[in-house]
Amino acid sequence: MTIAPDKLQELVSLERGEIDRRIFSDPEIFEQEMKSIFARSWLFLCHESQIPKKGDFFEAPMGRDNVLVVRQRDGGIKALLNTCAHRGNAVCRAEEGNAKVFMCTYHGWTYDLAGKLVGVPGLEELYHNELDTSTVGLRPVAQLDTYKGFVFATHDPDAPPLHEFLGRTGRLSLEYIAAQGDMEVVPGIQKFVIPCNWKFAVDNLFDWYHPQITHLSAFQTGLVPSPPDATGKKMKTSSVASQDGTELQLPGGVVGGDAGDQLVFIDAFGHAISGPTVAAIGDFGGLVDHSWRDRPDVVESLGPMSRQSVGHGNIFPTCWITPPFNQISLRVPRGPMETEIWWFTFVRKDLPPDRRAMAIGGAIHSFGPAGLLEQEDGENWTQSTLQTLGSASGKIPQLLHMNLHRGKVVHDGDPLDPPYIECSINEHGQLWTYAAWVHWLSGTDWAELRERTTPPEIL
Repeated sequence: MTIAPDKLQELVSLERGEIDRRIFSDPEIFEQEMKSIFARSWLFLCHESQIPKKGDFFEAPMGRDNVLVVRQRDGGIKALLNTCAHRGNAVCRAEEGNAKVFMCTYHGWTYDLAGKLVGVPGLEELYHNELDTSTVGLRPVAQLDTYKGFVFATHDPDAPPLHEFLGRTGRLSLEYIAAQGDMEVVPGIQKFVIPCNWKFAVDNLFDWYHPQITHLSAFQTGLVPSPPDATGKKMKTSSVASQDGTELQLPGGVVGGDAGDQLVFIDAFGHAISGPTVAAIGDFGGLVDHSWRDRPDVVESLGPMSRQSVGHGNIFPTCWITPPFNQISLRVPRGPMETEIWWFTFVRKDLPPDRRAMAIGGAIHSFGPAGLLEQEDGENWTQSTLQTLGSASGKIPQLLHMNLHRGKVVHDGDPLDPPYIECSINEHGQLWTYAAWVHWLSGTDWAELRERTTPPEIL
């Protein structure tokens, strides 16, 4: 059953800054997301450094589909649905590797790297050579393209070209990694499941309001530098009562606590970047190198506001880019209340071994299954998802009131900069994501979707 557009509009209100909690657990809404978002959008699959040689492959999710991204014999790349044309069995069980062919373990149908059916047991004796093997190969995705080595695909043949879909904000998100040098993915993608709705995991990447509370214990370990330590600024503190009645002194202005310490970029189709400026975050305890931002080629390719941001980007719907640790995360929806998290970690190929080890260690211990931060985040997302099921608690609207209707969107800045908002801690990234989400679910064509998700003057 498809939810009518007028009913969808009731789920998210930009005017009130409120969201109906049903969107985080309703099975019908989830099914509509699969059809209207994940079956249409360009989705990140992998990085070219993961498949450098002919025959290299990497399995990636596209909604409920699994695809094999394969380096071809001529050096090109194809993405093929990992499902045999005979009975639908997966033709490859490995998550990545190198192959000459893909053979289905059910009946032995065999496909070459391009997906062509090249082997059928009993083709002459059982099929009497009447099976047209040219029509039953592995099905390719509708479109595949790359940007600066990042591989994307879509199931929709009518989707706009990748460069156009990404827009300035999506491309900028990827530039924050690509512009640092010759980058490669560290072998081994971290994967784990959290019992939460995927939108909570996306929402959180824009949230610079929660670290002072959620990650207090992580900061106290000393393994993860706290925002005040990272900035080198003396931060204001505020006291709150703990559960045992004692007072806790908390930083009152986590990174970006002052007006202008945060930048938000928003763009068509729902892409957004939100977070602190370089001046606000500093070198994050020596873990982050910002020197690449001053290279002449970067100055020519990125606008002045773009070079200031250290914010987290989300390429709608679920591709999170976190520049401080050079990571990309996919929030893969497995059900209304189950999300699989994937983490790709990038390093420069020319990094000395000690710096490489430090970069990888910082990434592993921040996000992922061993990450101090994401373990704490996951608890919040799980509880927030569970509360949407209550007969009473499920009726309470989700609130996004912070800086509401105060975010002036600058459209006429430097041509290299996407539309942006200068502000302190805010919820503009979340608001923009949910506003776009409604329009995606309405099933409009691409031209209308672009028009409806054109950034406003005020957010």
